[in-house]
Amino acid sequence: MTRQDMIHDCEQQVGALLPDLPRPEQKALALLVDGVVVSGQATVRAAGAAAPGAAQDLSKQRRAQRLLANPRLEVNRAQRRLVARVLGRCQGRVDLLLDATTTGATATQGGTVTLCFALAWRRRAIPLVWRTWTAEESGQDWASALAEMAQVIRAALPPETQVVVLADRGLSGEPFARLWQELGWHFLLRVTRRTRVRQADGVVVEIGALAPTPGSQCCLSGVTLYAPRVKCRAGAGKTGGWERLWDAGLSLQVVAVWYAADGAPAGGAPAGGAATPPDPAKAWLLVTDLPATLARCREYRRRTWEEELFRDLKGMGWQWQASRVRQPERVARLILVLALATLWMLALAQRVIRRGWRPLVEARSRRTCSIFQVGLRYLRRCLATGTPIPVHWALFPIHHPALKLS
Repeated sequence: MTRQDMIHDCEQQVGALLPDLPRPEQKALALLVDGVVVSGQATVRAAGAAAPGAAQDLSKQRRAQRLLANPRLEVNRAQRRLVARVLGRCQGRVDLLLDATTTGATATQGGTVTLCFALAWRRRAIPLVWRTWTAEESGQDWASALAEMAQVIRAALPPETQVVVLADRGLSGEPFARLWQELGWHFLLRVTRRTRVRQADGVVVEIGALAPTPGSQCCLSGVTLYAPRVKCRAGAGKTGGWERLWDAGLSLQVVAVWYAADGAPAGGAPAGGAATPPDPAKAWLLVTDLPATLARCREYRRRTWEEELFRDLKGMGWQWQASRVRQPERVARLILVLALATLWMLALAQRVIRRGWRPLVEARSRRTCSIFQVGLRYLRRCLATGTPIPVHWALFPIHHPALKLS
């Protein structure tokens, strides 16, 4: 397979995914995705130069720059098509990972902040929907942005799927919990240790007090969180100040676990299925609408798979941090290019593994490569040996067991 053949296949994939995109932009997008994959670089100079063709490298670079600045490449529309393609093959439980990352920060500039929803998949994550702002931009309304992003995902979900949102401390709180409840989604959120909860017996404590020492654990059902605060008037024996309206809070469950050095809570076996070992220096304080069991801790570890995605997009993959793209709308288009390149590598690795070709890129005795690296290494091997490179931007059907709500 020649590079021109691969570009032709990429153009077909772009046309199938984004049929409304004008033909010149389809070709430019296919060339840029191909350049990122072949060069392993998200920089316009490297990715543009790696695209096939006899044009000068400077001309290729300018073509890539024009694409990132082109408003006809509508990221919101492309995201809807991407979400429909990825989630349309999901069945059962769907874990959505929510996190934010910063790129382009310097000593004088804060760079850009990107908020991203991703699908948890095989210890990695697949980007679905994202929003980008400059770090210094005032009035960033993350709750409204999340509501818009969630509606895009909701519209593409197959019937009878069960969504669980996993988010870290910076994206937990009353507005987010209420949003997931309104959507009918389950959630598993990590909170700060000073978050106040009212237990079933009426006692109000900070959630960190439920797991005060290494090896301690506590699972509570029917607690109240996120009670609104109101200003109290002085008088009638009151000195003024703030008061919480606990009856207006949310009735949820809490799982508070501080793992010991061996990775196990007191009286329990080490929790399996971890992408990363638990941190013995910190307690895991989780708020959820799911049953309060230690299984929530095992499930929450999947949230770190989005951090693995950011590694694939950055230093361990496409080198996004070196792109020097600063304007939010251009960053959003660049992320679209990287999302398509990542989906391509994951789909390629899935086919490599199913056909028993994984030993071609790593040792049989020990699995050292992530599924992303399997796809990337196999593509490099195909380029070196002249082997035809499959160009697929779709995964095989994804099925996860349904949630047990008891």
